[in-house]
Amino acid sequence: MKRFSVIAAFLCVFLSNAFTTEAAAYSDVPASHWSAKEVYYLSELGVLKGGSNGKFNKDAPVTRAQAAAILVRAKKLPLTDVPNPGFKDVPVSHPFYREIAVAVNAGWFSKAANFNPNGQLKRVEMAKITTEAFSLSGSVPVEWEDMTRAYWGTPYVTPLVANGITSGYTAAKYNPSGVVTRAQFAVFTARALNEKFRMNVVSYPKKAAQGIFYPQFKDTIGDHDFTLMNDYYVSVGKELVDIRKEIMDSAQEDEWSGEYYKYNVSYKVPRADVNYISVVFEGYTYAGGAHGYEYLFSYNYDVKNDYFMSLNDLARKSNYEWVVIDRINEQGYGLTKRGLISWEGLESLDEHQNQFYMTNTGFVMYFNPYEYDPYADSIREFTLPYSLIR
Repeated sequence: MKRFSVIAAFLCVFLSNAFTTEAAAYSDVPASHWSAKEVYYLSELGVLKGGSNGKFNKDAPVTRAQAAAILVRAKKLPLTDVPNPGFKDVPVSHPFYREIAVAVNAGWFSKAANFNPNGQLKRVEMAKITTEAFSLSGSVPVEWEDMTRAYWGTPYVTPLVANGITSGYTAAKYNPSGVVTRAQFAVFTARALNEKFRMNVVSYPKKAAQGIFYPQFKDTIGDHDFTLMNDYYVSVGKELVDIRKEIMDSAQEDEWSGEYYKYNVSYKVPRADVNYISVVFEGYTYAGGAHGYEYLFSYNYDVKNDYFMSLNDLARKSNYEWVVIDRINEQGYGLTKRGLISWEGLESLDEHQNQFYMTNTGFVMYFNPYEYDPYADSIREFTLPYSLIR
């Protein structure tokens, strides 16, 4: 009888878990999706609910009403005895009336004549209600390309960055008017609710001059001091300003085409964690002649050992050079056969030790125009697995 009881108990637990897993599964959110952990975490808590079609509808914009409901569930606030906020477009018969009333009376949403429950939630609105709902604090000296310090949403966005909840829409832009998808809101909410989902390292932009930005980094856990690296990027920003000034000064001396001189530069952060931080800049220069010049330059930082790395520093296999060269040539010749480029073959990595950047899944070697063929072939990038070198 005891053995039968144990088996029966095991089956009950197994079937219960299987039912829970099946109930929480969304056909449009596979385990490989970037938001899967956060979506299923919140679903198991009852914070998120999918559609009747068995999907989470991850790419659909989250509405203001849905956002209110999600945050109220996440905070486990009671839905009884809440004053009517009096919105003309949210009658008591509205399916999210109680959640909206709770969220408004909590101070997360502003009171007005209308709530606009079906309106698509904007990124700046997400920042406000998330910061308010979870009482987030903290600051970093961020300078967004598309949002000034005086902008009303800045005090709400900054705590999200300081706490590892967002690093922005791009490296230098927050995109305050951008629409938040259901998957994105799930990630933001999970990060605000549970620190284990937050980014341990965040990047934020600083302005060197009009149109020129450089990255700064913060360890949200406090284990690493990024002063050395951040100071270096300050100097990079100043150097970029000097380059543009030199080009624009030259433009004054060119009476024929000086008005067309340009210098543009932007950057992205393909990897930033407690192991490595990788930054890649893309520049474009026109200083006379038949055409301008577009190029990449990058910096890769070893967080644990506090230094900027070359490819040799990243690699651990003694014979990695020839393996990487063979893989790049294989891809290059393949593109040549398809008529896309004219790859003549790579023979050495000696002059390209710093021409790479890192992602979470591999590294990318890049070659600027003229380094392998005519300018018309533009920048060429080769994505490679870490297993080739480590």
